[in-house]
Amino acid sequence: MNTKSPASSPSPARQSSRRSFLKAASALPVAAYLGSGLRARPAFSANFQSPNEQPVVGFIGTGIRYHTYHCRQALKFGPCGGIADCDSVQLGRAQQAAVDIHRERDWPLVMGLYEDYRGLLDRSDIDVIVIGSVDHWHTKMVIDALKAGKDVYCEKPLTLTIREGQQIEQALQQTGRVMQVGTQQRTEFDQRFVQAAAMLRDGRVGDVQRLTVCIGGSRESGPLPKVDPPKWLNWELWQGQTPWHDYRQASEIVDQKGWGAGFPFSRAHRYYRWFYEYSGGKLTDWGAHHVDIAMWALDKLRRDIGPITIEPIEVVHPVEFKDGYPTQDDRFNCATKFKVKCTFADGIEMFVRDNAQDDLGFENGIMFEGTKGRFLVNRGKIVGRPVEELPDHPLPTGAYAALYEEPTTPDLGGFGSEGYHMKNFMECIKTRKTPASDVASHNRMLNVCHAINVAMRLGRTLTFYPENDTFGNDQQANAFIEREQRKGYEITV
Repeated sequence: MNTKSPASSPSPARQSSRRSFLKAASALPVAAYLGSGLRARPAFSANFQSPNEQPVVGFIGTGIRYHTYHCRQALKFGPCGGIADCDSVQLGRAQQAAVDIHRERDWPLVMGLYEDYRGLLDRSDIDVIVIGSVDHWHTKMVIDALKAGKDVYCEKPLTLTIREGQQIEQALQQTGRVMQVGTQQRTEFDQRFVQAAAMLRDGRVGDVQRLTVCIGGSRESGPLPKVDPPKWLNWELWQGQTPWHDYRQASEIVDQKGWGAGFPFSRAHRYYRWFYEYSGGKLTDWGAHHVDIAMWALDKLRRDIGPITIEPIEVVHPVEFKDGYPTQDDRFNCATKFKVKCTFADGIEMFVRDNAQDDLGFENGIMFEGTKGRFLVNRGKIVGRPVEELPDHPLPTGAYAALYEEPTTPDLGGFGSEGYHMKNFMECIKTRKTPASDVASHNRMLNVCHAINVAMRLGRTLTFYPENDTFGNDQQANAFIEREQRKGYEITV
């Protein structure tokens, strides 16, 4: 691992409190700022009345989610103390975004910049860490932040393997910190998914028979040539625990508009998600959202739900697989098309598919079916006869609150609106209650997504046992529960 040095100018001296953060910053020369006229920090939450109550935030990973959510939502509650990213171009862009917000609020315009995130965690004045790094780094960064005494918000998927979830839960138990997972469908999107979960639990489709979860397929790339990594990217550090691979990148940019556009196909940046080495394809991308809501609605985010039979009915990978591993490393390798049947111990079937346009008429979302009807929910709508009947037969009082570990969640102002998920996390920092997307329930869901990936990679039916996070006596499948980690980047608790 690289030494703990900033990527650019030296970081601010280590501080001992939020008050010292402001005091030290205000003592710096005026030339260090892009503006002037410091005032006391304004309160942006009803429950953070005093400036000294507002947390100092540090960010690790500054890609798409940093710019679309993390930065602007987290900095409603307190200033940025530092940012870490092993891509110096993204680090600079992230600094500018934070500086723009600081300027609007008359906060200090100086923040520490780090290539190695551990330098950020060494800062005693930073209270909260928000992680939006590539997926294979999440677990190690989370555990290191918890052990450094920080409360943590981390984007989904929380883990790369089933074993990593166990390690994070152990670290949480040891440290007693507060942690939120970035599965915003539990609290935002106009409450559509909350309503769907409450409706299912209230029996609005009768006895549940079947769920269909559509999450899209992974991308295809074609062969990517070996090239030198960009000078501004620390490719050694970026790869972390994963096996060393030569950097590969296309010569042209395909995606010029839309979500995450502007990068060529490569092993890094937004396209890492389509390599099993670094992520889990669509199962840990959109599956971490929709499978989460499906199992949340079924009240199956527990260990005592019994075994799950996972049958890969149809799977298409862009490369040939042998014993669960891709035989080529020069292109994306995650499943592009799939239909997997998961049968729970009580007989309920959950189909996880890339899309169901031909037979069910939708490409993305969750369809709940039972003896009394069915309804569909996605980020744009919730439709079906049970939904139409709600005005005359509303859900009982407390139906939403009962979905959460801490039933006070819907009581905060703005429930269902964008940014509420971060607000819930910040409030829990103060109250020390369990956030809406707690680690334990996230892991129960994500382990099922991991198990589906193992079944698809092996091309055969498996039985997964949530009670002990194994595939029973199936040694080949159990070999995927954890993976060998590159020396110097091992995850330890």
